[in-house]
Amino acid sequence: MKTRTFLLPLAASLILSSCGSNSGNSTADMTTINGEISDTTVNQVRIVLVSEKIDTVLDVNDGKFSFEVPVDEASYGFVLLMEQGQGKYGSYYMSDGSNLQVSLEEGDLNVVSDDKDKAHSAYVRYGEEVAAISDDDEAKFKEVSLKTIKENPDNGVSLLVLSQVCYFLEPEEMLEVADILQEPVKSDELVESFVKAANAKLNTKEGMMFTDFTVEHVYGYDRSIDPQPLKQEVKFSDYVGKGTYVLVDFWSPWCGPCKREIPNIKQVYEQYKDKGLEVLSLAVWERKPQSHTIETAAELGMDWLHINNCGQVPTDIYGVEGIPHLMLIGPDGTILKRGFHGLEGIQEAVAEFIK
Repeated sequence: MKTRTFLLPLAASLILSSCGSNSGNSTADMTTINGEISDTTVNQVRIVLVSEKIDTVLDVNDGKFSFEVPVDEASYGFVLLMEQGQGKYGSYYMSDGSNLQVSLEEGDLNVVSDDKDKAHSAYVRYGEEVAAISDDDEAKFKEVSLKTIKENPDNGVSLLVLSQVCYFLEPEEMLEVADILQEPVKSDELVESFVKAANAKLNTKEGMMFTDFTVEHVYGYDRSIDPQPLKQEVKFSDYVGKGTYVLVDFWSPWCGPCKREIPNIKQVYEQYKDKGLEVLSLAVWERKPQSHTIETAAELGMDWLHINNCGQVPTDIYGVEGIPHLMLIGPDGTILKRGFHGLEGIQEAVAEFIK
């Protein structure tokens, strides 16, 4: 099945389940997943059901496997065929109480329901419609996705489709979609996170004044005895709204695209710093000690302003769902532009306001 965005938003709390079943037919409250796999290198299958926190690995014997999961039409699951512990083929499924047959066709993993009126069949039809859309036809992709969500407001199809189309939706569109959804999907934590981000984007959209926040910035280390972080409480307002243009860079040292954007930021900064442009990098979502952030910034030549140790504070406030994310703030604190990227995009955003 062709999709525009491959997402598997599994909660970190998923547990490994050892229960299994060899039943060939679904009972009233169970969905049976049967597999017949022609690829002899596949020796295991991982089956996940998000809502029930089921995450099970089974052996594939003679190309076959069978497993039952509880019915939960408000959620979705994932089947991953593996070779020696490494994922090889994957596909989503809906636990709708039908019998699901897993097979391989020309290298594609197919999951087919025996009931065309059930939720999984609706998701398969969505995949077929998406596969017929050209890769550059964003409008058609949105149209098909939104139609599918409207047709499935109370089951996992809408949840999964929304996770794939969310990056193409404006905040207003996301809130309209959320209004369409019905319980229990409407109160799913993924939907709630999308709504929260949409509202944050509307509150910090272009033309709005910046929203302040406070964090404990780590600016160095005392290595005289044991490495101890040197911290200072700083506010976003210590750097923006002070009479200069500020190019704000949401980044993290583990983020490859963030690091690839740095040379573009550096080039524009060199071009405009004498005309009143400052750059402020906000280190978010860090996974290692702050020393790694400081060292990475030095290695990349990020010779401008920094606030480290931000966590998710600024990304929650500004509705940033992916990094790098760039934002230009004017001398008075007005958000002038946001969401641009690449050398050309940065140059155009800055040149619009700094002559």
